Amino acid sequence: MRRNKKKWYVIAYDIRNEKRLRRLHYALKKEAVPLQKSVFLLHADMEQRNRVKAEIQSRVSTREDDVRIYPVFSPATFWLAGVRASLSGLYGGASGKMHEPGSVKGFFRKLFRGKRR
Repeated sequence: MRRNKKKWYVIAYDIRNEKRLRRLHYALKKEAVPLQKSVFLLHADMEQRNRVKAEIQSRVSTREDDVRIYPVFSPATFWLAGVRASLSGLYGGASGKMHEPGSVKGFFRKLFRGKRR
């Protein structure tokens, strides 16, 4: 069994202070894909997830802010409705048509090329 297998996570937050909000949003944009203003999609192994979690903890107030990390089987399992009801931009495919989850890896490789530590 591989220990460092990457998994999908949805990170959602509600930050009261505007300065903390901007700092957290900026930090998460480096590691994850923004789905909405306060919702991000992260594809990470346990080490990277823990690093992102530490970044979040260093930027929020535990008394005022609410940050949640939810494990997700795959982005293809999302149910979407509304104005921006498609993840097709994330998958790079035709509008409304979702590709196999394997094609997402290529997207993330392109997105995070050269950002490894």
